[in-house]
Amino acid sequence: MTEVPRRIILIVDDDIDFSESLSRLLSLENYNVLCADSMETAMQAVRQHDVAVALVDIRLGSGNDGLDVVRELRRINPDLMCLMITAFASVDTAIQALQAGAYDYLSKPFHSEDMLSTLDRCFERIQLLNVQKLTEVRLRQKQHMEAIGQLASGIAHDFNNILAVLLSNLRLLEERIGTAHPQFTELVSEAITATLTGGELTSRLLNFGSRPDDQEQTIDLVEMLPDFVAMLKRTLGQKWGASLDMPDRLNSLVVSRGLLETSLLNLALNARDAMEGGGTVAITARNHHVGSALAGKGTHEITGGFVAISVTDTGTGMSRDVRAHALEPLFTTKKRGDGNGLGLTMVDNFARTHGGWIEIESTPRQGTTMTLFLPGRFQA
Repeated sequence: MTEVPRRIILIVDDDIDFSESLSRLLSLENYNVLCADSMETAMQAVRQHDVAVALVDIRLGSGNDGLDVVRELRRINPDLMCLMITAFASVDTAIQALQAGAYDYLSKPFHSEDMLSTLDRCFERIQLLNVQKLTEVRLRQKQHMEAIGQLASGIAHDFNNILAVLLSNLRLLEERIGTAHPQFTELVSEAITATLTGGELTSRLLNFGSRPDDQEQTIDLVEMLPDFVAMLKRTLGQKWGASLDMPDRLNSLVVSRGLLETSLLNLALNARDAMEGGGTVAITARNHHVGSALAGKGTHEITGGFVAISVTDTGTGMSRDVRAHALEPLFTTKKRGDGNGLGLTMVDNFARTHGGWIEIESTPRQGTTMTLFLPGRFQA
């Protein structure tokens, strides 16, 4: 969903009557308006508020020059859209305003329709820039994940070869020992089991590095989820456990198994990290029918049968503000080095690509439930 541009406007003018009049007009048009009468107060407003557009008078009192104000404001926030207001319109003035970083200029006196039309253009440009930035972030994310996938696939392939040699020798050793030395037989058996477990993990790495379009298959969740939870228990660490609650029958999914497991693993690791002192990551699955509703943040209408897979923790939970930004690319509350803010974005992208969505329920200091909704197929 495209982000709605913020509608905070800053008026920078030392003519108090003009500022108040313009502020009232913009407020009637549902803009949030701030006023400043000098460079210092304007800079303070931009630092403290998420200002989208600044209307700056070219001539201010107290020795301030509007062009210098525009330069300083854009130095603080390079994305700020600035409109120069001038009573001395000329080609030179327009050139100077544009060189200073202004997007456009308005000549006093101006009609309100002209000003509102210019503001509309500003916000349309902000919208386009937001879309462009989001596209660039997602492209970088995709390239980053493809590179990680290729690396993981290469490592897994080489490690698989090592495990194959190890397993072959262990099998031979098991045959030679036979039943003559029970204590050694048990040790070899444990080594074979550990080697097979390593083979399972490398298979998951190979799935992670594969192309999703080539790997879509019908997934029986009743068969897949117990194996996944068993692997999860080995992955989370000694202080954490994992539980599974699901009915005997679930609709099947048509997705890449590797991407589904990677998405669930991301959710499970986030749940673990939210419970620093330990706890249980609870996974539940159920069939979910939607009559007619809006998916996720209201991006599109959905209907039909879905499977809801939830991952619940009893950890720190999220504030309303964190919850609102949780699915944004590169947003993370973890300290530097502990996360890059791509995990939930990957899960969200996986869900939307397959016609589903993700929902977040969270209460600070009580825990979080992340639910992945994916289109299901009825199994006879």
